[in-house]
Amino acid sequence: SGYKMASLIPWNQIRMNTVNFFQRRTQGELWKTLTSVSKSGMKKGRKNTRQPIRNLNRFYRIGASPMKVQFPGLNAPLALEERDASSAMNIVEQTEEEMKGTQMAMRTELEQKKTKKRANREKLHPLERGFSGTQIVGQKLGPPPPNDSATFDDFETYCLEVKRTSNMTRVFGRVHTMSTLVFTGNGKGLAGYAVGKAPLHRTSTAIVNAMKTASRKLFYVQLHEDRTIYQDFYAECRNTRVFAQRRPAGFGLTCHPRLQKICEAIGIKDIYVKVEGSTKNYLALTHAFITGLLNQETFQQIAERKGLHVVEMSPSRHFLPEKIASPIVTGLKTEDELLPIDRLNLDDFYGEGRYPLRKPKPAPFYANLPSHLEAEWRKQPFRNHEKVMHRLLADGVVPRWTRDARREWGARKSELALAGVEPLSTGIGLSHVVPKKE
Repeated sequence: SGYKMASLIPWNQIRMNTVNFFQRRTQGELWKTLTSVSKSGMKKGRKNTRQPIRNLNRFYRIGASPMKVQFPGLNAPLALEERDASSAMNIVEQTEEEMKGTQMAMRTELEQKKTKKRANREKLHPLERGFSGTQIVGQKLGPPPPNDSATFDDFETYCLEVKRTSNMTRVFGRVHTMSTLVFTGNGKGLAGYAVGKAPLHRTSTAIVNAMKTASRKLFYVQLHEDRTIYQDFYAECRNTRVFAQRRPAGFGLTCHPRLQKICEAIGIKDIYVKVEGSTKNYLALTHAFITGLLNQETFQQIAERKGLHVVEMSPSRHFLPEKIASPIVTGLKTEDELLPIDRLNLDDFYGEGRYPLRKPKPAPFYANLPSHLEAEWRKQPFRNHEKVMHRLLADGVVPRWTRDARREWGARKSELALAGVEPLSTGIGLSHVVPKKE
């Protein structure tokens, strides 16, 4: 009787104090582990790539279904006198009107949350938008603020660039600032541009600072016929090279988008500008273009400096010479006094001998195919036929085969056929002609 019986059931240790990690932390702490971004990450823009905090209980509310279920103590008040098992769950059917009402309420709630971020955005006309969507770059900003007693009511300002710059300091480390490039003008030759700076995320402050500086640094550009430049010019700044060419009235602005805004602010209406090298350094682009504009000479200034007549040969006058300026103060040079340097074309002189790069048109995809080469080879015996025909017509060897000549030839052939001199032509559509019975 002193022996103990060993149990045949295996003994497993069961821990009763096990708690899940997700039960130990609150909802806010758990979301923070997924959505939080460090300070350095915020500077690099990682905050925009993180997912937003979502309310997971929005679609999982207890009892929210077409068949509304009421759980006393959870989504319904707990009646102390009705705590028996029979009243633990009451099922109440929803009418169709109530179902539609709840669905409409959920839709409006979703739409309001979607449009919360867009509520502050101002609706802009398509012609007033910037270079890219709703960005402020490229938009009209109105006149600059008045400076002392001077006002700029007839001026228009354009923002050409907004970027973040950084400066490494010994005390604060890398300090970031917002830098903006602004151009302002009255459309009549008076304009100015400047760079404004402000602390990080203070774009509007940087733009206002740039507008104030630009209004204090105005310059005047003289325009030919108040619409275009006086002569073609070449200008450069850093790695940006600008080739500007004047164009006739009605041509328009065919140039870089930033240069289009600059031309609108100055008042240039017809111009063609080719930009080579760096096309994204907008400050260098602006500086090069303005330098070329300010270094222009009027026709009278050229005549005075050279001591010669300024003659224009335009295609509108069949390239016949037209004198547009003559020297008044300096004397007119004679043929013997002219130097070789004075016998230059003005376009070559002001372009410094440079011309924009003209890339040849790429050959079509079928240029080297055997069938195409064979077809071209078959055309070789007839390559000069058109030129020879033109030469014969010009020399009067062959009469001009005009529409009237062809009509006369047809009428003559018809008369000969009707007279019986020539047989009636029989061919496709003429061999089975049945004469009408009288």
